[in-house]
Order: sequence, then C-alpha cells, then structure tokens
Amino acid sequence: MKVMVNPEKSASAIQLFWRNFRRNFFEMGAILPSSGALAQAGVAYLAQKQKPAQVLEVGAGTGAFTREIVPLLQPGDTLDVVEINPELMTHLQQRFRQAPAFKVTAGVEVNFITADIRRVPFQHPYDYIIFSLPLTNFPPSMVEEILNLMIEHLKPGGVFSYVKYIFIGRLKYLLGGSTVRTEMTANQKIIRGFASQYQIERRAVWRNIPPAWAYYWQKPHHQ
Repeated sequence: MKVMVNPEKSASAIQLFWRNFRRNFFEMGAILPSSGALAQAGVAYLAQKQKPAQVLEVGAGTGAFTREIVPLLQPGDTLDVVEINPELMTHLQQRFRQAPAFKVTAGVEVNFITADIRRVPFQHPYDYIIFSLPLTNFPPSMVEEILNLMIEHLKPGGVFSYVKYIFIGRLKYLLGGSTVRTEMTANQKIIRGFASQYQIERRAVWRNIPPAWAYYWQKPHHQ
C-alpha cells in the first residue's frame, strides 16, 4: 500500500502539528510533536529485536516516532505507517524523500496508509505496534474497538507500546463537563482492563511537553 505524492514545500513539523492541533484536538491530543526522549521510549522494545520484524506505527503525525523507528529497521523488516490526516501524511512522506534521518535501508519495505486505523485492511499480524493516538479523547466504544483490533493484529509474544500524556488528560477532566468526565472515566476502566491482561512495563518520560508515560503490553504466546 505505497502512496506517492508530488514534492511540495511544507511547514515545519511544529507549525504543522500546532495548526492541526488547533483544528482537531480529537485527533491530535498533544500541543507539540513528541520529543526524542518520548519517541525513544516508544520504540524501546523494537530496539531489542533480533530477527526480521513486521512493525505497525499508528498515528505517525509529523514523524517523531517514525524518526526513531527507521534506523532500527534492517533488511527483511516491514513498516506500515498509518496516519488519518492527509496533510500530516504528506509532510511525513516528504521527510522520507528528503531527510537523512528517514533514509530507509535497502531491503526494508515501508508502506504509507492514510486511513482510520479501524478501516485498514491488515495483511498480516505484527511483531511490534507503536501507537500514538490519544485514546482518552475517543468515545469509550471506539477505545475498546481500537484496542481489541491492536491485540488481534499483534503476534503472540509481540509488543504493543503507547503513550499517555500526564497532564493533558487531567486538565481535560477538570475543565470538561459531566459528559466528558463520564467518558474519560469509562475509557480508563477499559484501558485498565486491557492493561491487567497485557501490561509488562511502564516508564515516565519527563523530557517531553507535556511529560508522558510510555506503556508496554505483550500478547501471550498461548493467546
């Protein structure tokens, strides 16, 4: 599923991210692109891989996590990059064409998929899923649907990592109305249910705006 676009001049990653944040907080969930420290935490288990792997990145945005993923890929690896926002995907593809940090090693397959993650026609399960969508922004039914989908398409023994911003969710909870608070409480209950089955670790990342947790879940071999 390779998508080709015409080269064009794009805004800086921060300007582009901020513009889209103001347009649609539902999709973005943060005010700035993730820091290198947070991105490195997100790919920590991928960095330990010892054999060819199939990798899925969900919610690539302007490529903060992608930048850390690409150098870890070796011949035989596959990376599927999913981003729902066409403007962000165009910017990301431009970085693959022009930025040295996004230079892909020969023998690595990269597929760009501009779509809602729930509508992606998956071709295979994944060894690693690196997930950046703001789950607490979504309705509870969507959160459960997406997490079930991620576990379903994770290989036994595979690792799913995601980030949660420490202060944004709390601020939204305090400033939101009763409907927002009810949905956020339901979301946390759903996430905790999945975490009780799959979570193997979490790490605090303070060198990010805002600070964040990186969570790691692993699908059991017997599932």
